[in-house]
Amino acid sequence: MRACPEHGPPSEVDHRFCEVCGRNLDTGEPPRVEVPTVWVSSRASGTACGGCGEAFASAEAYCDHCGRRRSVGRDHAELDLGTVAAVTDRGRRRRRNEDAVVVGRAAGLNLAVVCDGVSTSTRSDAASHDASEAGLTSLLADLGRGADPAKATVEAARAAAAAARAVAEASDGDTPPSCTYVSGVATPEGVTVGWIGDSRAYWLGPDAAELTVDDSMAALIAAGRPVPAALDPDPESRALIRWLGADSGDPEAQVVSLRPSGPGHLLLCSDGLHHYLSDPAALADAVAGRSLIDVARHLTTVALDGGGHDNIAIALLAFPPPGGPLS
Repeated sequence: MRACPEHGPPSEVDHRFCEVCGRNLDTGEPPRVEVPTVWVSSRASGTACGGCGEAFASAEAYCDHCGRRRSVGRDHAELDLGTVAAVTDRGRRRRRNEDAVVVGRAAGLNLAVVCDGVSTSTRSDAASHDASEAGLTSLLADLGRGADPAKATVEAARAAAAAARAVAEASDGDTPPSCTYVSGVATPEGVTVGWIGDSRAYWLGPDAAELTVDDSMAALIAAGRPVPAALDPDPESRALIRWLGADSGDPEAQVVSLRPSGPGHLLLCSDGLHHYLSDPAALADAVAGRSLIDVARHLTTVALDGGGHDNIAIALLAFPPPGGPLS
């Protein structure tokens, strides 16, 4: 049977092209058509409840059908663009989904942003969705103009920080909306990650590895990273020391770039997943033989079966992306 070297055999034996990347399975030639620029978000429809899905009957802040506060995000969302896909879920122990995920693609680019709403802050679902969408649209705009991925990643995090700050209202008091942030970009040359907080990125391929270091004292000390002099260097503390929001001090994203030695995948996730599964090799094993959306579904199930203590957001990006000079 014909098989794509990256995505395996097609669903039907007589298919001549890979259903994911468009590769010609007779000749092995990669697709030469331009990939359209498109992006999708886990944000709920403006006319439907993110929890029960019923249409809002009024402009009240609470759903007339299920009684829950009107949520910015959906309890469960699946986003599938083929070479980049994502799933987010409320989990078993949360009243609403405050995680957000946005995925996008363009010629030679796969992109995603995951934001985890800080549960102790007010309306963190609004901060996470506004920040994730601002970050991804900034990435698409800058990379479309030919910007260096690392520089585009820094600028995208600044745009996300500004969006999270803008959500705050005077009535929020000492707990303005806030969230963590991680972005990923796959180009034909490599992958680039930027983060603020404890949402993570993993390279799943040759030499699978965790690419991020959580912004907590425990993680920084364990990684041998410098810690802020003004804070108590408690090696047991996993409390966030960096985040996005009106009270965050406008932190800059940390950025890591990688030039993989072969094809693979970039995984972005909130702590709703890595609390249960954080080993890079185990995460890489989960990718084998599945489409990206099926991997995201599988990992969501792993987190739910593990207890689902928190919201879950998972995004996967294929490397190398289609439509670029090396695809």
